[in-house]
Amino acid sequence: MVHSAGVTQSGDAGRLRSLLDIAKVVGAARSFDDLIELTAEEARRALNAASLSITRWEGEQGLLRVLVNVGVLGPDEVRFPSDEVYPATRFPQAHTVVQQRLGYVATVDDGEEEAELLRALGKDSSLGVPIVVDARVWGGLYATRFAGQPRFTAAEVEFAAAVATHVATGVVQADHFARIERLAFQDPLTGLANRRAVDDRLEAEVHPGAPPDQPVSVVLADINRLKQVNDSFGHEAGDRLIAAVGEAVSRASGLVPGSLAARIGGDEFCIVVSGAPSSEAVRVAEELCRLVDGQPMSTGVSCGVASTDSLDGHVDTPLRLLRLADAAQYRAKRAGLRWPVVAGRVAAGENLDPAGNDRRSRRSHGGALAPETLDAGLAVLDQLEGAGRRERLEAVAAHLLSVADGAGWWVSEAPGGGPELVTVSSSVQRAGDPSDARFAQQNQVGAVFQLAAFPATERAVLGAASFAVELGVPGNDPDEEAALVIAGYRAVIGAGATVDGCGWLVEVFADTLTMHLLDFEGVLRALVAIAVAGASTTSPESASAPPLQDRR
Repeated sequence: MVHSAGVTQSGDAGRLRSLLDIAKVVGAARSFDDLIELTAEEARRALNAASLSITRWEGEQGLLRVLVNVGVLGPDEVRFPSDEVYPATRFPQAHTVVQQRLGYVATVDDGEEEAELLRALGKDSSLGVPIVVDARVWGGLYATRFAGQPRFTAAEVEFAAAVATHVATGVVQADHFARIERLAFQDPLTGLANRRAVDDRLEAEVHPGAPPDQPVSVVLADINRLKQVNDSFGHEAGDRLIAAVGEAVSRASGLVPGSLAARIGGDEFCIVVSGAPSSEAVRVAEELCRLVDGQPMSTGVSCGVASTDSLDGHVDTPLRLLRLADAAQYRAKRAGLRWPVVAGRVAAGENLDPAGNDRRSRRSHGGALAPETLDAGLAVLDQLEGAGRRERLEAVAAHLLSVADGAGWWVSEAPGGGPELVTVSSSVQRAGDPSDARFAQQNQVGAVFQLAAFPATERAVLGAASFAVELGVPGNDPDEEAALVIAGYRAVIGAGATVDGCGWLVEVFADTLTMHLLDFEGVLRALVAIAVAGASTTSPESASAPPLQDRR
């Protein structure tokens, strides 16, 4: 039975209150899902229905797709179905709703498709009306009642149309919320997800309690020479290049279902691969590089990969995973590689030490020099008897720098044994990569670092221990390696001590001209311990501080 869906004024005060309740829900909801769900609940109560569904019309496929089911549901119904659809060609009543914009009622006695559906749902009668938005059928409102309840009547179709009008108001607002939510997590140029979406995904999936058998990988890619493209051909050409790379990122991410493809900066892209082995993330990265290289006038991308299951020790924070991927990506860029670099591995064609055989000779020489270096360092400290801890530590750092031909040193303090490490002085013999913006941003004495973010450093400071990091060595602490790569150096040794409640750290950095710095780790640890133990407790720590320069 088909009836006109025109809206009439009802004298029923209860119905009026029901419409007001729906309006209140529309005004209070703040997300698409909440608004649709709460509006459906109020509509069900207003119509005294056993269940109620809100559907959306997908005209291209001729389907009514169910967004939400509320009330007492049938055996196969769920509140938020993933793929519950009803073809308009199979259900004449649905065709009436979307094509003629009319409401209808039906019962189990009608002998039509609708009657079969009612029996499957365990219901006795149903009612359907269109939801019209901007003069178009947006979807439909479908309500049912049990046997024993009064069956829906033609008069109730008219009230249901009034309810649908209020639901339509909610739909407009819900669509607005959905657009806002989409924009908040979407990059407008490429249509990919943005940094916020990446952060949310990683926060949910990378944490100390995450299942170790559900690895998460990050692929970071940076467009090569984008600035040159902008300078030579204009920013419109640069935007076209960004959009083209974005399409390649999207296609590559499709190799592993459920991956998140994002643009996280001007020329930086990210793919989060969840629940798949790290080898799958490497495959995604390789495909991305291949796709970009195949584009006309391609400048290529520099690509780094890091995974929670690819290291010695499980990475359990998003920050550490991103830093490790960033360090790998930066290694690819510095080496000029157009294929991925994987964190903790040396990539094919990546020469971490352009000095070649000279490095091997320096490594042997450095090992032989270690005892002499310790003796000479003790002599330096003997000359500084009565000096403060900072002055003696700076002398140790300068001594190691000179012997090993290091690139620079840094002395830092953790005041009061607290959680923060503060750079107090530094000296740079050779800058790692002074042209790199990230390096320049961190070259500030007085920079503050959280000890908890750098486990090797924290152990050195609090436990009077030492550490050494050399690029490309599996098992490196990811944060230490990331900081090293960003600074543009090849290796670092560090040693710390805590005395009188104050923590101290000395670091010496190596580039390709430096002897094999790791041979001097033990020497540095011994000299730092002696320097703080024999320091004067009355001398000012600032006495004879050298010019303050750089810090990674």
